This record gives sequence, C-alpha cells and structure tokens, in this order.
Amino acid sequence: MSPTLIMDFNRTVSRPLPQLGLMENEVGETHLLGWNLPAEDLIHIPEHWLKYQEPSALQHYYLAFMYTLFTFIALFGNGLVIWIFCIAKPLRTPSNIFVINLALCDFVMMAKAPIFIYSSINRGYQGHFLCQLFGVAGAFSGLGASATNAAIAYDRFSTIAKPFDGRMTYGRALFLIVCIWTYTLPWGILPLTEKWNRFVPEGF
Repeated sequence: MSPTLIMDFNRTVSRPLPQLGLMENEVGETHLLGWNLPAEDLIHIPEHWLKYQEPSALQHYYLAFMYTLFTFIALFGNGLVIWIFCIAKPLRTPSNIFVINLALCDFVMMAKAPIFIYSSINRGYQGHFLCQLFGVAGAFSGLGASATNAAIAYDRFSTIAKPFDGRMTYGRALFLIVCIWTYTLPWGILPLTEKWNRFVPEGF
C-alpha cells in the first residue's frame, strides 16, 4: 500500500483508504483546513494549522449540538446566581462579591459560545471580526475567572487561618476585584490591538 501523497499544501490529500471522521469524495481525496477560504482570511490563520485535514461535517454538528446544551445550562445557572444576588440583600456580603464576579465571568465565557456554534454549523472559520470577538471575550472571562478563584481561595484561607481578624471587608473585596480586572484587561486588549501578539483561529 502506498503512503500518503500530499498533492497540494493547502488543497487536497490523496489516501489509499478512507479514514474515520474525514470528508472524502469518491476518489479518496480529503481537504485540508482552510482550503476554501479567500486570501484575505488566510492571512489571519497560522500556517501550522493549514497542514491538518478538515474534520467531517458530523464532527462539526456534534460540537454545535453539545455546545448548545452547555450554553443554555451555563447561561441559566450563572444568570440565576447573578439575579439572586441582585434581589437578595442578605447575600451581598464581601465574600459573595467574588462569587458574583465569578458568575459574571462564566456568563461571559458562555455568552460567546454562539460564535463557536455558528462556526461549527457552517463548518469552519467565519471571519476575522468574530474570531477577535471570541478571543477577547475568552481572555477576559477566562483570566478573570481564574484570578477570581485565587481571590476566593485567599478569602477562605484568611477566614480559616485568622477566624477573628481575617474576615473579608467590603473595602478589601473591592480592592481585590480592581486588582483582578487590572491584571486581566491587558491580556485581552493588547492582543486585540496587536500591540502584543494577536488572537488567531483555533485549528478545528
């Protein structure tokens, strides 16, 4: 059996036998990622990804279905946390400020998921603007959530290690929230403006 023959770096790959999950036509050809994109879109995609084969439509649709479920569950759950915090005054404690910040980050994280779902349904890259929006929302929400979890851990440690004088105050909680977003914002803004690195499409 002859080995894989690469016909064109960014066009097709000929294989002697079909492989599971790849889109093949009658003669056994599979497309590489980016094969159908115009030049103005290809310039935004690292060449590294262009040597991989395009996933099948079934794989794209499966991801779209799963992420639709995740999105509804996450938006409902985190939205409920935010809503309860807003209407229940007894819950507005200094420590719970971190919980609401975490819920907000997670809400934003899944609020960008429709971009991924839309791209999966249409089987691939859907333009530079949506890519940048997806990237900056992910940077803000992901790093914000991570830093907030660190603040929650610090709050729990202080409460346990110093039960009498280690309780969180509103002033300290708000200061930590400001620190969280001061740390997070540059990681989203600098790649967005391409002052430091840039957001690029994922390989799938």
